[in-house]
Amino acid sequence: MLRLIIFLRPYARYFLIAWALTILIVSSIPSIPTLKIHMAKTEIRLDYFLHFCEYGVLAFMALLSFTGKEFRINYGKFFLITICLISFAVLDEFHQKLIPGRSYNIKDILSNITGIIAALLFCIVVFRMLASRVGSSE
Repeated sequence: MLRLIIFLRPYARYFLIAWALTILIVSSIPSIPTLKIHMAKTEIRLDYFLHFCEYGVLAFMALLSFTGKEFRINYGKFFLITICLISFAVLDEFHQKLIPGRSYNIKDILSNITGIIAALLFCIVVFRMLASRVGSSE
């Protein structure tokens, strides 16, 4: 997996732009049905899991885009990326209020932010491993 991340890093900005555009395009589709799993007494909405995943990938690509060759990122840049990602998530949800058949949902925003935070924590751990690996190979 670490080799895949090293391979992806030079192309991460292109993937980031493509992924952000994909999110905006899908968010603009009117009246998408909500995916649900019906259990005996409850139903589980899969769209919250999808929001978690799509924004987790967005956060991963954003951090990968702005790391250096040594997979290091300073705290100011990390904080700015985090604020931009959360703003994008909130604005995307507000944007859906303008689309017929779509609505604003605070749980979607919470799923988006949870995915962002999970990906940021994942990146901190993995990028430190990669930084020590890249640093030791030089």
